[in-house]
Amino acid sequence: MGNTATKFRKALINGDEVLACQLYESNPQFKEALDPNSTYGESYQHNTPLHYAARHAMTRLLRYFLLNKDGNPNKRNVHNETSLHLLCMGPQILLSEGALQPRISRPYEDEQRRAECLQIILSWTGAKLDHGEYESADINATDNKKNTCLHYAAASGMKTCVEFLVQREADLFAENENRETPCDCAEKQHHKELALCLESQMVFSIAPEAEGIEAEYAALDRRELYEGLRPQDLRRLKDMLIVETADMLQAPLFTAEALLRAHDWDREKLLEAWMSNAEECCQRSGVQMPNPPPSGCNAWDTLPSPRTPRTTRSSVTSPDQISLMPADEESSLCGICMSSISVFEEPVDMSCGHEFCRACWEGFLNLKIQEGEAHNIFCPAFDCYQLVPVEVIESVVSREMDRRYLQFDIKAFVENNPAIRWCPVAGCERAVRLNTQGPGTSTSDSLSFPLLQAPAVDCGKGHLFCWECQGEAHEPCDCETWKLWLQKVTEMRPGELAGVRRKLHEDTANCYDLLTNSKPSLIAESRCRK
Repeated sequence: MGNTATKFRKALINGDEVLACQLYESNPQFKEALDPNSTYGESYQHNTPLHYAARHAMTRLLRYFLLNKDGNPNKRNVHNETSLHLLCMGPQILLSEGALQPRISRPYEDEQRRAECLQIILSWTGAKLDHGEYESADINATDNKKNTCLHYAAASGMKTCVEFLVQREADLFAENENRETPCDCAEKQHHKELALCLESQMVFSIAPEAEGIEAEYAALDRRELYEGLRPQDLRRLKDMLIVETADMLQAPLFTAEALLRAHDWDREKLLEAWMSNAEECCQRSGVQMPNPPPSGCNAWDTLPSPRTPRTTRSSVTSPDQISLMPADEESSLCGICMSSISVFEEPVDMSCGHEFCRACWEGFLNLKIQEGEAHNIFCPAFDCYQLVPVEVIESVVSREMDRRYLQFDIKAFVENNPAIRWCPVAGCERAVRLNTQGPGTSTSDSLSFPLLQAPAVDCGKGHLFCWECQGEAHEPCDCETWKLWLQKVTEMRPGELAGVRRKLHEDTANCYDLLTNSKPSLIAESRCRK
């Protein structure tokens, strides 16, 4: 048996199909023990019998290995090549590698046999996979040089094999390590007709990038006009809008939030005002003009940490002025209680330079939060309209008060954003965002479609209401017509309604009595009493 196995291996390597079939059929014990998926070892580049059968287009052995011996064409050798790679290497490639003898090579017959073997491999089905489908030959598998089987078939000029692979949706745009597509490989080997054929296929097919773009457009077409938002969704939406704006303007997060709040959370409106006059835009929003961030830093990387306080002098006083200050000045006065601020007390840093003790800061911020003024808290100094940063509020107030501040902050975000509205149902904490603005409003979405005058929206909990009047959904009727209709209904007198009901009741009773106590007349067409 060992001698038979050696002879069979040599016949496979040399491409002698006749001898290989004779050895295979003449020894039943060897035939039963042969595994077409087992490799011949490192000396033979980990090729399997199936690899060699595909390499030399041995139709009979290839069919038997796949159908009767559970051969797997996706098995790879040391070069990461599958059986399809070796099959699609035509005589030109195999001769250059020394795998074929010149006397064996007959181009036309060889291409016909390879096309037949290719059909056998493409029709192969393997084991059942997890998602219910069966394993098939991977036509887009790449070897170590990133070549697919279509690369080799095109380079070999095997038109029939190329057609089979294209029909099975082989990747026409795949590039090897030399950034060559199958069309480039065909042109490089002077197969001009095949190259033109592949080029036309590429022109009239959809590239992977184009498929992704079409999928995005299809998703836009299928999108809802609105979306229901939970409290955590509102927080995420607000944070994302602030971060994107800060990155766009190269400004700190606090500055971006104040600018957005002053412009109704409309980034397009803010950008227009910023381009017109950035300094005036910041002044109206209650923040200072941001300095350019250091090179290599994002806008939010330049923010001071609320847990790493800086002294106010470092931001408002030059080094020369610091050196001229008296050395014995160890504390400053609070602007509210006029008490000395201890040097051991953690300072509250404000860009305007006003200083207050932490006790006064905490009392002032607690009062503002309790009054519901979460989004317009200015510096407590007289005639100062500098907004208090969120970091300052979080570092001063208690955790419970901080939670209340966040609730008021989200409430202010929704109430000041014309594209978001609370669900009017009592006890519901959800909101609705309209993805496309209604008539008369500007939108940056060029793919937006027209809305009805009073669209019906759902917060996500089945609470359907009108976006415009916040009342009962009445789409497609506009709010004004709906109000007139409701008014008309309410203006009807109860007595009139009662009279209508009484008359209908009497008519119904008379009809019932006539039907039950009468019979068809033989002379007249109407009914008569029994």
